[in-house]
Amino acid sequence: MAFFNPALRTAFAPVLALTLLGTAAPPAYAINLVIDSSLSSVTYTPGGFSFCDPSGNCDPPSQPQTFAMSGSFALVQETVFVPTSFFPLDGYDREQIRFESVAVDSGGAAALGFSFPNYFAVLTGELFAANEDPCTWFPSTGSCFSMGSFGNYSGSFDGTTLSMSGIDYAGDFFPSSFSFTLVARGEDPASVPEPGTLACLMAGALGLGLARRRNRSRA
Repeated sequence: MAFFNPALRTAFAPVLALTLLGTAAPPAYAINLVIDSSLSSVTYTPGGFSFCDPSGNCDPPSQPQTFAMSGSFALVQETVFVPTSFFPLDGYDREQIRFESVAVDSGGAAALGFSFPNYFAVLTGELFAANEDPCTWFPSTGSCFSMGSFGNYSGSFDGTTLSMSGIDYAGDFFPSSFSFTLVARGEDPASVPEPGTLACLMAGALGLGLARRRNRSRA
């Protein structure tokens, strides 16, 4: 004997679909941004020391170089749960942004080692800040130890326009640095749900559709 009879299953299907949607992970939204090349650039500052001969004549330090930046990327805004202990319910929700589908042209800066940031930023209102150091954004357990130079960036995003500046590093022993600024604007102000969100919506719609179909067949 089935646990639910057909009438109960028909009545329960919409409730189950809505429950699944309510307990699903918070939606993430993506918007495609195009870089304004007239307001965006990367400046390369070489690292290391100047070498001198025995007479005290030193090589002149390498001068910074600036390159224009253009292209596009997708900004994904999402809510993630951050655990603060080993207990699954201990933690908090954090608003984040991250960049995907990066197609950025930074000219000679890329050849020198510049990399557009692919790590997330914490979003507070319209302001965001990011740090490549993994010890920065996660609760410390006493075992996290940072070494080397880590990139960072910060700025603002009002839903259609992103402005940010940051630092990236190349090299290990004497890392060269890249400072960058950019302004990017959305091609379409309307945010588009991520594939995972669309899947949840489709599952809910399917459940509601099956319930209506069963009701019609019984009529």
